[in-house]
Amino acid sequence: MQAQQLDKTAISISQDSMTAYLRLPEPLQGQKYLLEDIRSVIESAGVKVGIDEQAIQQMIDYGIYNRTMAVASGQAPQNGTDGYYEYKFQKQLDGKPKINEDGSVNYTVQLFELVQKDQVIALYHPAVRGENGVTVRDTPVRAKLGRDLPPLRGRGFTCKEDGVTYVASITGKIDVINDKVTILPVFEVRGDVDVNTGNIDFRGDVVIHGSAFDIEIRATGTVSIDGTVQGASIYANKGIVVRGGVLGNGKSIIDSKSNVSAKFFEFATIRCKGDITADNLLNSNVYCEGKAMVLSKKGCIVGGSVHAVSGIEANSIGNNAEIRTHVLVGNGGEVRRNMEELHQSIAVAVANLQKADQVLEKFAEFEQKTGQSCKDDPRRVQLVRLRVRDMARKAADEEALRKLEMMLVNAQGANIKVRKRVYPGVNVSIDTYDTACKDIFEDIIFIKEQGNIVMRRLSTG
Repeated sequence: MQAQQLDKTAISISQDSMTAYLRLPEPLQGQKYLLEDIRSVIESAGVKVGIDEQAIQQMIDYGIYNRTMAVASGQAPQNGTDGYYEYKFQKQLDGKPKINEDGSVNYTVQLFELVQKDQVIALYHPAVRGENGVTVRDTPVRAKLGRDLPPLRGRGFTCKEDGVTYVASITGKIDVINDKVTILPVFEVRGDVDVNTGNIDFRGDVVIHGSAFDIEIRATGTVSIDGTVQGASIYANKGIVVRGGVLGNGKSIIDSKSNVSAKFFEFATIRCKGDITADNLLNSNVYCEGKAMVLSKKGCIVGGSVHAVSGIEANSIGNNAEIRTHVLVGNGGEVRRNMEELHQSIAVAVANLQKADQVLEKFAEFEQKTGQSCKDDPRRVQLVRLRVRDMARKAADEEALRKLEMMLVNAQGANIKVRKRVYPGVNVSIDTYDTACKDIFEDIIFIKEQGNIVMRRLSTG
């Protein structure tokens, strides 16, 4: 029996060159295909890798004709995976109270996470490099290589000898900002603080597992108090949480550059750049750049003044005794006045800098003409000092202006929502517009519309 001849037209290769196909025409009577001949034709067609001789032999043995069958396969690349860190702590905490299903508010707020010395804080999983592939034409197919991450940046921790296990080197608060891990010491008091313990001024976070009486607490981080605040003042660069409440006695100041929350505030002054959350705000003066939220079932705002730039949500405002209560949202006009003052201050600084640059340029021209240095000339030295001062003032004013502009954005559309009742004696202000409540209103939202404050049903939007 003679060998049936085959030409290269029987071979086809996929577009990605990863698979070669064979189509055997039916041989003439008395002829047959030979494996070595077919292999030779496949190779002459440019197929060099992954030839499946068993598949070819089966086509011959079982008479698989006029059907296209895969007879060679390349090797697909095995892409690598990037390295990653597995953190053993919570990277993000919202620091806000939670509303329970029964309408009450849970003030057990976690402002930060504490870690103990030698505690594992992160594990690094190295990159898998990956393997290149190859086509049936023996052309390399490059794999995507996994990339390793740089070592963890920050302070307060170390890496073990294995190079992948990170542990805390001190006991303290752990935080992640811009992928930088920092563990800082925490000032912790297991009990009350008062005039006997003295004022607290700490670079970091303060935790009081008791109450604070008639002292001043200052922290560059957060302040967390498990009990109550009575006559004490708290200043923090981050959040403040009082799980009990604040009995201000007319002298407590609660000042935060972030959020503030407490069970209640009574006869206190509260200032914060974030949101304020409480069950009750009683006879207190409040200013916050976020929202004021008094949302528990029996929550109310009674007496004093509450100004929240981004809006107010309350269960009720005022009471049957018609105690004078003022609630404000929006910028109230003072923001725009402050912005105008900042614009003027920046313009003065720019003018001073231009004059300074002109005079300094004359000093430079004099030096170039005469070859004499004016570096130590008292007039020039004083001018440089004034220029540095004006540059610093201009930068500070521009940053303050940027924050006020953001406040205006946040104040757009600010409103006052009252789920239950608003009583007579309540004055409502939105931006520069005011109105006084002379009757009891229920289920109300106050909004600004065409230069007036109008009321609508809250339940119907």
